[in-house]
Amino acid sequence: MVWLYNVPSWLLASILVVGFTGLAWLSLLLIRRPLQRSPIAALIDNGTVGWFFSGVSLLYGLLLGLLTVATWQNYTQASALASREAAQLSVLYRDLGGYAVTQRMPLRNQLRRYTQHIVQRSWPHQRQGFIDDQESAEFLQLQTLLLDYGPDTAAHEIIHQQALEAFNNLAEVRRLRAEAISGGVPAVIWWVVLLGALLTLVFASLFVVPSFWFHGLLNSLLGVMLGLLIFLIVTLDHPYWGEVSVSTKAYDLVLQKVMSIP
Repeated sequence: MVWLYNVPSWLLASILVVGFTGLAWLSLLLIRRPLQRSPIAALIDNGTVGWFFSGVSLLYGLLLGLLTVATWQNYTQASALASREAAQLSVLYRDLGGYAVTQRMPLRNQLRRYTQHIVQRSWPHQRQGFIDDQESAEFLQLQTLLLDYGPDTAAHEIIHQQALEAFNNLAEVRRLRAEAISGGVPAVIWWVVLLGALLTLVFASLFVVPSFWFHGLLNSLLGVMLGLLIFLIVTLDHPYWGEVSVSTKAYDLVLQKVMSIP
């Protein structure tokens, strides 16, 4: 499914809308005319079909609504996670300001390189659904420099403990971000969504409408709505993937406002 997120958003939306509109017309062609030519047509009551259609569309609408809310919450949590990581980078950079100049400069330089790597290398990889292994190497280099430091005074010991705490918090948030990259709606739920959309279009084709073209127009509008809703869920499902994804704005602000100080 990663390839879907390498497609421009407007093109993906167009593909889904056109696809479901095509399914709406196809279901109408396969069901309407054979049904009208059969003896069953005389037994069909639009009121009864409408009652069943209302039940199916209600259940399916609830499913899509819950999925939309869940994916949106996932997106906002991923955005908050990026902000938390940027905040921890800022805190650690400020804590390193209490070190002696000879220790402070290498540590701050490495932390700045790590942050730049996130923006310039890790984020483009994430948008393609991959985790950048080189980011781990940059992070381990920072860890090595920090653990090699030996405070020589009680004041430096306190500052070093604060820096280690900030580093541990940064490591935790970084791990959560890495886990969130591959997270998403399970495949079984996507199968239910697609089969539910097909079933909804089939039920819509069972109505007895005198005009074939008017019936096709109604089915097309239903197909457009289904395509747009599923496009929204697909877009929000993986908040770090694709064009509509969490931005690097929080990290850019840290680089510009905090890490510009040597």
